[in-house]
Amino acid sequence: MQRETVVSGVFVGCQFEMDSCEWKDVSVGQFSWQRGRNGTASDNTGPSIDHTTGTELGWYMAVEASNGDQNSYAALQSPAMRQASTECVLEFYYHMYGQGIGELKVFLQEDLRKTPIWWKSGDHGDKWHRAEVAVGRTHQVFTVIFEATRTFSELGDIAIDDIVFLSCSLPESQESCPPNTFTCSNRVCVNLSRICDFSDDCGDGSDEAQCDGLVYKQRCSFEQGMCLWDIRDECARWMLDRGEGAWPLNGPPRDHTRNIAAGHYIVPSSQSQTAEIISSTLLPSSNCTVNFYYFSYGNSSSARLTMHMRTLHSGEQDIVLWQQSVAYGFHWRRTEIIFSSLVNAKIVFQFDGRGKSHEEYIAVDDVSFSPNCVHDPDNSQLPVLPPTAPPTVTPTTPTTTEHPCRADEFHCWRSDGRKCIATTAHCDYSIDCPLGEDEETCGPCTFEYGLCSWSDISQANNKWQRVKASENTQPPTDHTTGTGHYMYVNLSSAPSKNEVQFESPLLPPTSPYCQLLFHFHLGGEDGVRGLSVFIQNEENNRTQLWTRTNSSEKHWTLEHLAIGKQQQHYRIIFSTPTTSLQADNGASLDDISFLNCETSYQPPALSTAGCSFEEHLCRWVQGSTEDFLWLRKSGPTETVNTGPAGDHTSGTGFYLYIESSTLNKRGSVAQLKSPVLPRTGENGYCLKIQYHMFGATVGSLKIILHPVESRVSTVVWQRAGSQGNEWHVAQRHVILHEAHQILIEASVGGEAGDIAIDDLSFIEGACAPTDGLCDFEEGRCNWEQEVDDDLGWVRGSGNTPVIKFQPNFDHTTNTDSGHYFYMNSSSHVHTGHTARMFSPLFTAGTSQCLHLWYYMSGKDTGTLKMYQEYSNGVQLLLLSQSGEQGELWRFAQAPLPHTGPEYRVVVVGIMGQSEQGTVAVDDVLVSHYPCTSPGHCDFELNICSWRNLMAEDDMDWLRNQGNSRAPSTGPSVDHTTNSSIGYYLYVDTTVGHWGDRALLLSEIYPPDNRGQCFTFWYHIYGQNVGTLNLYINNRTLHDNGDKLGYLIWTESGNQGNVWWSASVTIEQIEPFWFVFEYRKGKASGGDVAIDDIQITYTSCNPEPPTTGTISSGIGIGVAIAVAVILLVIAIACSTLYMLQWRHSNRDYSTEHDALGANAVFDLNECELEDSET
Repeated sequence: MQRETVVSGVFVGCQFEMDSCEWKDVSVGQFSWQRGRNGTASDNTGPSIDHTTGTELGWYMAVEASNGDQNSYAALQSPAMRQASTECVLEFYYHMYGQGIGELKVFLQEDLRKTPIWWKSGDHGDKWHRAEVAVGRTHQVFTVIFEATRTFSELGDIAIDDIVFLSCSLPESQESCPPNTFTCSNRVCVNLSRICDFSDDCGDGSDEAQCDGLVYKQRCSFEQGMCLWDIRDECARWMLDRGEGAWPLNGPPRDHTRNIAAGHYIVPSSQSQTAEIISSTLLPSSNCTVNFYYFSYGNSSSARLTMHMRTLHSGEQDIVLWQQSVAYGFHWRRTEIIFSSLVNAKIVFQFDGRGKSHEEYIAVDDVSFSPNCVHDPDNSQLPVLPPTAPPTVTPTTPTTTEHPCRADEFHCWRSDGRKCIATTAHCDYSIDCPLGEDEETCGPCTFEYGLCSWSDISQANNKWQRVKASENTQPPTDHTTGTGHYMYVNLSSAPSKNEVQFESPLLPPTSPYCQLLFHFHLGGEDGVRGLSVFIQNEENNRTQLWTRTNSSEKHWTLEHLAIGKQQQHYRIIFSTPTTSLQADNGASLDDISFLNCETSYQPPALSTAGCSFEEHLCRWVQGSTEDFLWLRKSGPTETVNTGPAGDHTSGTGFYLYIESSTLNKRGSVAQLKSPVLPRTGENGYCLKIQYHMFGATVGSLKIILHPVESRVSTVVWQRAGSQGNEWHVAQRHVILHEAHQILIEASVGGEAGDIAIDDLSFIEGACAPTDGLCDFEEGRCNWEQEVDDDLGWVRGSGNTPVIKFQPNFDHTTNTDSGHYFYMNSSSHVHTGHTARMFSPLFTAGTSQCLHLWYYMSGKDTGTLKMYQEYSNGVQLLLLSQSGEQGELWRFAQAPLPHTGPEYRVVVVGIMGQSEQGTVAVDDVLVSHYPCTSPGHCDFELNICSWRNLMAEDDMDWLRNQGNSRAPSTGPSVDHTTNSSIGYYLYVDTTVGHWGDRALLLSEIYPPDNRGQCFTFWYHIYGQNVGTLNLYINNRTLHDNGDKLGYLIWTESGNQGNVWWSASVTIEQIEPFWFVFEYRKGKASGGDVAIDDIQITYTSCNPEPPTTGTISSGIGIGVAIAVAVILLVIAIACSTLYMLQWRHSNRDYSTEHDALGANAVFDLNECELEDSET
């Protein structure tokens, strides 16, 4: 449904008796909502009757836990609706029954904002339950989404029925309003008690406008702070919070004022103590009305919220006006309290949290007073009771040290009194003295009391010096206290070949998990090798641990360095060169310490290294080789058209991301480091990371395995460029027999390249296989080699090449350590020899699809064919590729027909004319959802075999839907489905500069003597938006240096908010491919998109281009009018051209004539400009 045609006041519920009432399943993958009745396929689960009829014949929507992957979710989305009233309520019935039930959530979706409004989890018995949740005032187009998740068990399902929207239409206008009511600007009548109470009861906001002029004082929505509400020091505080940070543990997911997760409300800072918040003073008032909204979630009769009227400062003689226990609810509830007072008074909200359990809370929002409430302009204090006598305090006198410590004890000489510890506790990396004297000369140092046995060993004139922080030092503060001491070396004097070195005392042996912590500051320009850290053993052999080459922006930066197991004594050396005469070119150190270094240290369980970032970074730390850091965030990122809309864990929680705005340099790298992890067992562990990489200029994300002892880092997984606007999982099976760290590095690709990560987990054992997928990382996945073929398929990887001609990296991990299968060729084989391998048996089903990635590169590359083979031996050819395809992994997919009960997939490699060709396959998947045939792509599931040419262009093509209102994210509907939930490819026209380009590469197509027709739909909308070009290329042109080929179609300038069709006849005698090129225009904005690409083996019909749906609701008549105007302009231009031609003897050829002749364009000499005609 188009956003512009969504009718206000139409709210679509459903009983599911006849159909799904335009409610649509928008799940990704197998786990989905299905209309069903009389139980689901899972044994002993699922409702046997629906709620509507109460019989086995009735229908409902259900999600089966026997379908889908662990922690997957199914999503059911309503039709688009708009303009819901303040009183709008969603009612439905749910059935959650079974041992493996996950969670059912209801979301309110507005543009990219997705807010949870209801949630339940677990087994609720074999019966239907009624649910009611407030939708609240929504001013724009919205949908409601039911989202169901599952746990690890497969026993259980979730069902819903009888969805209905109540009181959702806006109030109707009246000819006149009765007395004692307020007449809104739209002539709606509203009770006077509902005026200026932060609720849009009129429907146009007029009842909430000009409230100050209507003598409504001391209203507070808490959006700008606490207003004049105060707190008592004797009690716990109330504090501001909002849903995106507080939910689900400490507050509701949205506020009342704005009805969004970013809106503010107040909650007790301690939900288990007594908290008070107090209003400003009220003068004597009669019939004073206080309106407020509260949100309660939980089930505690002892935890309660109370409203008091207070007349004495001490709180004695408080009068209770209202109270409410914590109870389950999904509404902001409006409360109206009327009272009178003959003396000055204050209103007190008091929360007593005693007896409250986990995930129970109460919140308050939108407090307002009626005009009858008289406020004290001086906010004077209430009368106080006579003060009580202060308690008597008896001072204590510390005892003096009478006897020294024994010979086998160490004296904590700085600590008060007599304090002795065992000598063995001296210099063991563990502080035993109260003030740390036992470790002070053993490496750790704050430099407040001296150098702690650290020393300068420099041969240069410059020396490390202990300085006191002041306005004349750089930095002007130390790290320890702000006014204390730190170590500093001035590098601005005459350069020297010798480095300035600062050495530790001799340090004792360590555990494998030992880390060095220090704070540093580097001044001066970037590019100078500013500071390095070395470890030196007893034989004086040095190993570099770390280096930093650029200046630091902050005064002090913290670094954690893994030292690892040191079986002998060792030293740490900080070293820096004197290579610059620039002022302020200095290095500073402070607060050196050691973590987990005692030899008795044992690390916590491996699973504790996981992190969802809901509260902090857990035990992960930022790397400091640059100042560029990972940021913790909830909700969408600041940069438009990039980054996730919410976290992966819940959609409303926190994640980490890198900010790619123009303030950060392209290529900047943020590093996140795990705690030092123990050596793995024989089975290792599975590392899983959720990642999100979406935007026009996304950089790269890497997972690096860093052994602490050998210090040879290995990239075990990486991705570059946009991966789609969704969360993906990266996983790697790690087996390493030494202590190690996981490093996660993200780089900036450009201004629209936010990269996010979430939900890091460590699970003992190998990673669980995905149903139907083989990535060959753990072995052959029961694929077998034919015994009667000529060649063999060999499992290999890029870092252990058996032959010269095999891929240097796999597709799964995009690294040289990942695995794939390649066709083994040698000089002893001949052209036409085959290698055959086959999969295990698959059970046939409807809407199955084969996906795989293949690699075909090198001289005289052979042929790759995929077959579907049935039990009777009949084979069906699914796809075939031949010849050189470039040094890259390409994607292919093909539908799997359901013509037999079982089948297997057969991979056949055919030898080319030389052994120098490479044929390999990876990531073979049999999915249970449909896909398009080769040569056709509608982008509904993926981008098929099309790919961005990141090495050649400036930005990426992106896959998106039309239901986004973010600027320049493409048209409001796709062409395939003509709806806002269909997909297409688009270019973010707000990114980059005039002339920047985005390149999209097709698969390689075989020639055909019958001719071929290449068709696609395009959408170019906006002034000076740019140019869309289509090139065709082949191996001959490419080998001669023409990377794009020759131009066969072009369009530029504003073509209206319309999908247009284009067709190009192809006549090639050798394999060929296409490249779509977008060239950015002068403007920053507009839509450029493509959809429904197809190549057919017949010549194109000579019909003029046709238009598709006008995506913004422009009528056909408007399109015709535009065409007529363009025709008139064209005639006028032709006349001017003829007049010009008469004054010139030159022979010009138009651009279209040149295109018709298939001329080859030199991009360096001819650059197409925008044309509005």
